Amino acid sequence: MNTFRYRKRSAVEATLLTIVMMCVRGQTEVALDDCEVFITVAQGERCRVTVKMSIRYGAPVMEVCRQLQQHIAEEIAAMTPYVAEAVDIVVKRLVMPEKNA
Repeated sequence: MNTFRYRKRSAVEATLLTIVMMCVRGQTEVALDDCEVFITVAQGERCRVTVKMSIRYGAPVMEVCRQLQQHIAEEIAAMTPYVAEAVDIVVKRLVMPEKNA
């Protein structure tokens, strides 16, 4: 028998996750169905964010990642008392854009 333990997210983690997902959803080059977000909250109102995602083939990968990093850090600072010490973007794969039939 497998036992699973789930750790309930704190209000801070839930708020930060919402902010990060708002930023990710604003990027049309990101495949939203293949996106994972990990948030670590530290003492002193600091946090670290890791976004693992797929990007649509043909998009400027480095520019998309750089813009997303900056946008996430700025939004966290603007909407919360937290500072993003690091925003790590991991591109898992490139996906082909959907063709209209």
